Amino acid sequence: MKKKFYVLFCILFLVNNTVVFAKNTNQTFLEQLMSHSLEHNDVQNIKVENNSGLQRVFSLNDGFQERVLRKVVYWLNNSSQVNGTIEVSLDNPSNKLMLKMANDEVITIEPAYTCVVDNKRKTCTAKEGELIVSENRQKVRFKSQPLYDWLLVGWRKEVNGFTKEELLEQAVFTRYLYYLGPSYSEFFMCPKIKIESIDGDPRRHLIFGSALNYSGHHGGDYDKLTFSVRDSNLTGLQVTNVKIKKHISQEESQKQCQTFD
Repeated sequence: MKKKFYVLFCILFLVNNTVVFAKNTNQTFLEQLMSHSLEHNDVQNIKVENNSGLQRVFSLNDGFQERVLRKVVYWLNNSSQVNGTIEVSLDNPSNKLMLKMANDEVITIEPAYTCVVDNKRKTCTAKEGELIVSENRQKVRFKSQPLYDWLLVGWRKEVNGFTKEELLEQAVFTRYLYYLGPSYSEFFMCPKIKIESIDGDPRRHLIFGSALNYSGHHGGDYDKLTFSVRDSNLTGLQVTNVKIKKHISQEESQKQCQTFD
């Protein structure tokens, strides 16, 4: 009995110390960037500005703006470090991205430049797909083509609401959800629709739909609905393969709601 108690005590001691150690681990932004472990909840807002004075802020507390913030963090986590020396950034880069963290630290991201000095004249050109992230006095050069493109032009095109494509997808999804019956009415979060023609016939289509339930938004895990539909002007509409996957993982729910490259 004493031996069992001693073994149990050792296990609890190791578990408790492991938890304490994990909580005391405090990685810097650059360390999280290197380990691809950035969390969007650690970012209060992101601010983009160009050298013409135009700027936009995307906040974690706004539903539509949060999607943009998530997208930027997703691209950062999927970036890769570029080896080599880091050029001194321009005093006034064409575009600059600033992340305000939950601890009020400000992280700066700007295009990476390659500079050449000729006859005492310095000429700098942006390096396609590469950026420099600065935390305090530390700088790291990394590559992310989607974030690079977004920093140049994409941020000015972000809309504070659903795009026409998203509204159309929601309308199509809702139409087919109606045929499933009222018991499935709560599955309308992050709807996704994929449509394929049957044998190239524009009158016949195979539709694949999926969405999350709203109840998960109030706490707990989400459930995921998937279904397929054969829709034809010749034979009518047939709903098949209706499935509900209970308590999906956080990674799967995030993937359902992401539209990132």
